[in-house]
Amino acid sequence: MLVIDLRRLVEAPLEVVGEIAPDQPVWQETGIELASPLLVRGRAEAAGRGGVRVRGTLEARVQARCRRCLKPLQLDFSDRFDLYFDPQTSVVEEDLTLYRLESEAGELDLRGVLGECVQLALSDYLLCRDDCRGLCTRCGVDQNVRECNCSDTEPDPRWGPLMALQAKSEVEDNG
Repeated sequence: MLVIDLRRLVEAPLEVVGEIAPDQPVWQETGIELASPLLVRGRAEAAGRGGVRVRGTLEARVQARCRRCLKPLQLDFSDRFDLYFDPQTSVVEEDLTLYRLESEAGELDLRGVLGECVQLALSDYLLCRDDCRGLCTRCGVDQNVRECNCSDTEPDPRWGPLMALQAKSEVEDNG
């Protein structure tokens, strides 16, 4: 149950248990690919001033590519969340765990906020292993598999236009 009926919440805290499937719209445009549904377990309770506090855990298997060698990888993701929804907060609060709750709302849909929690918790720099050597920037060989023959002293061709400007400037300065 990832959509909380706020009328029931006034009576007693509610258990929050559910999942968000990998094909749900909440993942569109996030860059996150799930290999399993996101499992959500937690508790929602009424908080002061008409607010709602939701705490719990998130678990999923994430598909990604290593940022150094581009090999596909899967990793287990788990994180805790502690969210507060407040009808008296402004929309521009700095605290990432504080969200606006419309005072006349009858229910609270957690799916979008939980997708945001996953996005914020996942590293942008996922690696297949800590000592991944990555791809050679010149020839593209996977340096985890074999050494390439590229020279470290050989200049990167992308610097060519800048080097040409530098050489032209030196000639003008000496001339």
